[in-house]
Parts: sequence; structure tokens; C-alpha cells
Amino acid sequence: MKAIILCSWGATSSSLAKSVTDEAKKRNLDITVDAGGTGEFKKKAADYTVALLEPQVRHLKKEIEEAASKYGIPVDLVDMQAFAMMNGSKVLDQILELAKKAKSNS
Repeated sequence: MKAIILCSWGATSSSLAKSVTDEAKKRNLDITVDAGGTGEFKKKAADYTVALLEPQVRHLKKEIEEAASKYGIPVDLVDMQAFAMMNGSKVLDQILELAKKAKSNS
């Protein structure tokens, strides 16, 4: 599975993506978590299973959902508390839930 955490330029999302990746390794899950900017995602959307938006770019959710919908990729906002605490475990759980929903909808 491949997930992406999106922010404006990919700076804060890279810290969170690393935290989520570390947590996935601890749980022996085969998940790749990338960080990126919202503009970049539109070009690479097909590469991902799940996309999460950081709170500061929530106003772009509709735009990202449009790009993701072509590939059946679920999009959600990173949980505010998990983002504030850079809680990789909580964000990983969120990614797993989203992926489950995507599978049950396909």
C-alpha cells in the first residue's frame, strides 16, 4: 500500500510521513508513506492508495478529491490532534481505515 500526506510544499508532511513509516515498520506492515505538495499530487495521484491532507491545506480538499477520484483514491484530512502531536501511530490507523473503506467501495 502506498499513502501520501500532503501539505503546501512537503515540509511538515515529511516529518509526519517519517513518523508514520516508522510506526508501520514497528507493526511489520508493508506501507510506504510519502510526503508531498498538493500540486505535485495531481500529477502522481495514480501512484497512491490513500491521500491525507494536513490541516493547513484543508481548503484544497475538493480539488484533491477531484484528482484522486479518477483513480478511486480516498482523501481525508489528517486528524488535527494527531497532526499537532506528530502522532505517527494515530495517522497510520487513519490510513488503514481509509484503505479499508476504499476496498469495500470498489
